Amino acid sequence: MIFTPKEELIKRVNKLQEKMKANNCDGFLISQNVDLFYFSGTMQNAQLYIPIEGEPILFCRKSFERSETETPWKTINTKNFKLIPEQIKDLGIPTPECLALELDVISASSYLFLKKLFNNQELVNGSNWIKDVRSVKSPYEIEILRNAGKKTAEAFSQVDKIIKPGLSEFEIAADIENLLRQSGHQGTIRLRGFNQELFYGLFLSGESGTKTSSNDGIIAGAGLGPYFPMGPSEKKVNVNEPLFMDYVGVYDGYAVDQTRMSVIGVLPDKLYYAYRISLEIQDLVINQVKPGCLASKLYKIAVDKAEKSGLQDNFMGYGQDGVKFIGHGIGLELDEMPVIAKGFDIYLEEGMVFALEPKFVLPGSGIVGIENTWVVTKNGVEKLTVLPDRLITI
Repeated sequence: MIFTPKEELIKRVNKLQEKMKANNCDGFLISQNVDLFYFSGTMQNAQLYIPIEGEPILFCRKSFERSETETPWKTINTKNFKLIPEQIKDLGIPTPECLALELDVISASSYLFLKKLFNNQELVNGSNWIKDVRSVKSPYEIEILRNAGKKTAEAFSQVDKIIKPGLSEFEIAADIENLLRQSGHQGTIRLRGFNQELFYGLFLSGESGTKTSSNDGIIAGAGLGPYFPMGPSEKKVNVNEPLFMDYVGVYDGYAVDQTRMSVIGVLPDKLYYAYRISLEIQDLVINQVKPGCLASKLYKIAVDKAEKSGLQDNFMGYGQDGVKFIGHGIGLELDEMPVIAKGFDIYLEEGMVFALEPKFVLPGSGIVGIENTWVVTKNGVEKLTVLPDRLITI
């Protein structure tokens, strides 16, 4: 079992405290699972209080025994979160005049509860401070991500053995999920966005790959029904059609995102052309990535290449369901910062990790593209999803 080193947690907390000081905020109460794990090393039913100076205090309701083992911070066994203000005072910590919360993810009822609990304090949104801190990965995190990329590659190196004509998308997806699970995949994929869900990833074939849904991605697939309107369906796999495999490998908490294409037989010319352009876009963009480059500029490079190739109407979706991004940050959650998108004027920094996914949707035919996860290095990038970028021909 992996436990986050205390020195790693100290660095994370110190960076958040710098944000708090810059915004004249003297306390932060963290409750969302992933943020809780990031700053404390545990993910129990707890609230983490981070003062503007000094070490955090974890107020745990369940399981106290596990949290006390998993976090280096002082842990208070509390029966009710209503006691937190009183327990903070008992520890000799000044009551915060300004308290930050994760207002992008906590429920309205949680906010109203905390507003009543800290009735004399100013409550502010500290979500963007957390997103900024988490967007730059430490060497410790990058090593975990490297391992996730290797594990995902090991699992996907066997997919050519399980894809057969006549099987359904659902059957093949189940086999892919089994490969990932046997390699140590944690199963759960975490997303921060409201109502955003995903199970392992997507195995889609032919026209099924053009189905969109409510998710923030380019496509979703038909799924098994309106109760989960995305993912593989009962459609049978045919020869000479694009087989689209977009999966998230999550190991030791950290995720990498990877897309590869396969075909039983031969990929039709128009689809192969679009697939080749997606590889060229990836190379064009990645060759420009270095610390200090502008995320929105990378997006424009991709769009310009799609236009020159005559595929602008199919790039990153089709019609009103198209999206205005080509990449997203990734780590403990699938949808982190930075976003490689139109109007996203942020400069990339060393240690930022992102998935780049140039893809084309051709109505009536399918979706083609590539996706890899990269970390920004001092002089460029390192590819974390190490499976070769080749069309898998069966």
